[in-house]
Amino acid sequence: MNNETQIINELKHNTGTEHYFKIPFSDLVYTDGINDLINRCGSWWLISDLGIEISQNPKLQKPFLLVRVEVKDGKGKITLREDSNLKPIFTKDYEYTDFPLSKFEFYICDKVILLKEEY
Repeated sequence: MNNETQIINELKHNTGTEHYFKIPFSDLVYTDGINDLINRCGSWWLISDLGIEISQNPKLQKPFLLVRVEVKDGKGKITLREDSNLKPIFTKDYEYTDFPLSKFEFYICDKVILLKEEY
C-alpha cells in the first residue's frame, strides 16, 4: 500500500468520471475517483456504510454533503456537513479502521459520491 502523500497525489488525477458504480442496498452511486480511493485504501466499508446510512435516514438526504473521514490511533470518525462552515448533521465513530489517510474529504452531490477534484 502507498503512503498517505502518494495516495492523495494519485487521487488528484481524477478530474472527471466515465462510469458510475451503484452501491448495493442504496440509491447512491459513486464515480471513478471514489472507486480509485476505494481500491487504493481498501475502503469498501466506507462507501457501503455511507450508502446505507444516507438511504435509511431522511435527514441525511440532502442535495449536497461534505464528507470528512478522520483517523487517529487506528480509530476512525466520519462526519457529514451541509457545508464546511456548518456543524455536522451526522457523525459515526469506528473503534478500529485501517484507512490509511489521517484526514480526507469528498462530496455527495445529488446522490453521487465524488472526489473534490471531480466536482
